[in-house]
Amino acid sequence: MSGGAQHHHGSAESTEESPLLSDGRPRRPSHRPTLSVASITSVHVPKVHNGRIIVNLLCVIALIASASSGFINIPVTRIVEDVVCRKYYDIKESAGSPIDEKQCKDDAIQSKVAFVMALSGSLDAAVGFFAAFPWGLAADRIGRKPVFVLALLGDVVSIFWGMMVLYFHTVFPVELIWLGSVGYAIGGGNAVLVGIILSMITDSTSEEERAVAFMRLHVAGLAGNLISPAVSSFMMERMGPWPPIWSAIVVITVAAIAFLFVPETLKHQKDPEEDAQETETEVPGLKSRAAHVIAQFKESLSILKSTSLILLLLTCLGSAPVLYSTLGFMAQFVSKRYGIEMSLTGYIQSTYGIAQVIQALLFLPWITRYIMRDTTPAILRAPDEHCRDLFLARWSFGILTIGILILGLSPNLASFIIGLLLMALAASFNSLTRSLMTLYVDPEHRSRLFSLVGMVEVVSSVYAQPFLATLFALGMRFGGGWIGLPYCGVSVLVAITGSLLYFVRVPKEAKDSSSTREDDQHQD
Repeated sequence: MSGGAQHHHGSAESTEESPLLSDGRPRRPSHRPTLSVASITSVHVPKVHNGRIIVNLLCVIALIASASSGFINIPVTRIVEDVVCRKYYDIKESAGSPIDEKQCKDDAIQSKVAFVMALSGSLDAAVGFFAAFPWGLAADRIGRKPVFVLALLGDVVSIFWGMMVLYFHTVFPVELIWLGSVGYAIGGGNAVLVGIILSMITDSTSEEERAVAFMRLHVAGLAGNLISPAVSSFMMERMGPWPPIWSAIVVITVAAIAFLFVPETLKHQKDPEEDAQETETEVPGLKSRAAHVIAQFKESLSILKSTSLILLLLTCLGSAPVLYSTLGFMAQFVSKRYGIEMSLTGYIQSTYGIAQVIQALLFLPWITRYIMRDTTPAILRAPDEHCRDLFLARWSFGILTIGILILGLSPNLASFIIGLLLMALAASFNSLTRSLMTLYVDPEHRSRLFSLVGMVEVVSSVYAQPFLATLFALGMRFGGGWIGLPYCGVSVLVAITGSLLYFVRVPKEAKDSSSTREDDQHQD
């Protein structure tokens, strides 16, 4: 059970290169119901296709939607902990009033909680993976607005199912929350939500404006993830874990309603007659759909002609463990290791979010300008922007490795927060690697590239949480400082994937085009 559009962000990042942050098995809608869905979700909006207005609206919606995951992660983890704890001690009373949290820190209870939450996240990612492609096609066919609203509806269905299972825990086993993942078959989940927003920004902006628009979207997602964990903690302290979950549902509903007032940006929509004629000639059989998907996949793989591009793609395998290690798992880990109430961990997440915003708005722009200056020492100076991105990506993975290792070795909460702040300095590692990937493919093939990136990141999402849960259980079994084993494991994984960047080479044609631009600027 997970809520809203998660931007993987913190660390899932809302960039052009994000999986189009994720989390399928819908039957293909027939022609008639498709039209009814579109008509239900269409609100009369003046056809003012001002790119700046559309981008601003989408940023506001991204901020609202991304806040939902921050509201829900910690409360759900706490409720699952309470339910598992009650079963462990054979307490039959209602879950309306949680039992003393200190009783729930037994290693066996914490291991069960970690695995329940881990498998829930993995199933969300797997269902989203299978649902994303057909719903992405539907968004291009019937319009983005109805599919976006359906994806948010799927989030709400997933949350409601989890709430029912946890509230009636004396009737349902806690493992039934895993069935909530089926909700992501409605609309395709987070991958489709992010993809639609990015597609609409692409439709509404020129190439020159696009980078700035994506940065604004990224910051909006960070801001949503920044505010909501602290608000969730504040509410949990005073009202318990259930009100923040209801708040997440309200937030998702507000985002869905707001999206109805965004002008549809889908271009080249077919005429109804043409659409009907095409529908008559289509073969809607499962076999033909499967053949089409396989053909698309093979076509996408055809762009992997460069060893450097393949290595950059493999670095995405480290993305999800970094993301999940700073979300719900971190709340459970910090509460267990440092003996603080889970409701207080949202403030720690917000601290990390603030550091990420500072990094994105202040530190990264400064460092990118600094290493391009002629006055910068030669050892730190980059000859062009592409070499600069590669240089920064290598350093980001290095800093990230050290920061995560500090989390695993920290004997107290203060040093743990220092590790988080160090991680925040490297928060752009995903954006940098994706920027580099675009150098190896033609502009018209970038959508295929980012589809492959999305597939690799889903693989990463499927194994990430079980990986953390297994190391957590193993660390508790060994005892003592071994409890930090999950973060040590993620640190090793990031070090391995980051080391691949030292074998990446900037393509010669990219260097040549960069040199040509610099010569033109000097002549001007």
